[in-house]
Amino acid sequence: MKKIYYIRQILVSIMVILILTWAFIKNQIISKIIISPFLICSISVLGENLFLILNKEKIANIFKKIFNISFFVYIYGFLAYATYYVIVNKSYSLFIIIGIFFIGSTCFFKKTFFNKK
Repeated sequence: MKKIYYIRQILVSIMVILILTWAFIKNQIISKIIISPFLICSISVLGENLFLILNKEKIANIFKKIFNISFFVYIYGFLAYATYYVIVNKSYSLFIIIGIFFIGSTCFFKKTFFNKK
């Protein structure tokens, strides 16, 4: 039953990779920067599920870590841009929302990478 789930995830990630690759090729540099974390995440999901089907859990865990790193780079990059936007437009009340998301993502980061089982 798990293999059916893995195959479904592989098919979805292949479709996403195709769409994102097409968008990556067709767009300008700033759009490529925005698209690249999603492309990296979808490639890592593909690799993780492919190696889970092949019962290679160590390699699947490497792809899972790549996904997590790419995800957090995107989140913190977005928060950095949002901070820049708030400062430039002088709408300082948005710092509250940015702070909440920063604290939440930092807690999630600690749970993801530093959780000792």
